[in-house]
Amino acid sequence: MSHFLRHPRVDSQLDAAVKRDAHGVETISTVDVEPTLRNAVWEARNRSHLLGLKASSPQQTGVVGTMRSAVINGMSVADITGNAHTVERTPEMAQQLRIDSLMFTFVLAGESFHFNGTSPVLVKQGEVAIYDSDTPFLLGFSEGMHAIVASVPRYHLADIGMQDAFRNLKVMQHNGNGVDSESTRHLLNVLTDAFEAPVGVNPHEFGETFVEATLQALRRLSGQAKDSTKDYFTEAMALIQRHLVDPDLSVDSIARALSLSQRHLSRIFSSHGTTVAQAILQVRLEHALTLLTTPEGAHLTAAQVGQRSGFGSASHFSRVFRNQFGMSPTEARRGQLPG
Repeated sequence: MSHFLRHPRVDSQLDAAVKRDAHGVETISTVDVEPTLRNAVWEARNRSHLLGLKASSPQQTGVVGTMRSAVINGMSVADITGNAHTVERTPEMAQQLRIDSLMFTFVLAGESFHFNGTSPVLVKQGEVAIYDSDTPFLLGFSEGMHAIVASVPRYHLADIGMQDAFRNLKVMQHNGNGVDSESTRHLLNVLTDAFEAPVGVNPHEFGETFVEATLQALRRLSGQAKDSTKDYFTEAMALIQRHLVDPDLSVDSIARALSLSQRHLSRIFSSHGTTVAQAILQVRLEHALTLLTTPEGAHLTAAQVGQRSGFGSASHFSRVFRNQFGMSPTEARRGQLPG
């Protein structure tokens, strides 16, 4: 339990070691921290910006390292360099300091090993380890290590249907050839954008954009990504056509069907000059007009046409139909179309 407590001397050393740049990114170095407190300061920084860990080093100097970190909309990204050291997520920490996130350790220099209770897995330079935050583990880093470590909360992953992805350790390349390497390298590039938030830009807007870009990169990594927003728009419109009678058809149901967040789906429709709600209404009205003016719907009353076009209320159907076409459904059936 001692690793969960705050200590005034550690807090004081931590506060003195933190520097903040114009982008809002904080950097801590333990070089000037008292050697006997370096491990504790490193632990405290990890706990506040990544996750609760126990730190140690085989060297008497303790953990001598630098961590540049950014926290954006619950996501954490850290650029870490340092000497040989280990960090451990003990069972007690995993239970009492849960964060329910997907973790990434991109090894840029040196080597790392990952041990989660079975057998150690070597993670070499140019590789990334993907693992669950709340499964106990031990990570070891060699002298001269350099890594990008990121934490992506699973509630963000739930927006794209990936909340249960990568529960087991997976190691992939990020500097090789092939689709997988390109996808992991793209994710790394997106994550490091966290350190380059434009000065003066609304933090909320930057945060939304950063999260969406990260989720899109994760979709690509998992093989779910589409080639463009046009693909998503086409698929969404086809889904609306197939389910236009469904009273629960909405931006939420469509986003879930496509494994997108509602924000992302709304932006896709906005890029096409419309909204999801407007598109649903337009498809339903066009379907109703077809039934009213062709033999296909000749045997149906106007109210039945509305029902078969996804309108639960006859009065609502009549009102929006008139607003769209300048006449009632009955007048449309009689052939009194404009022009």
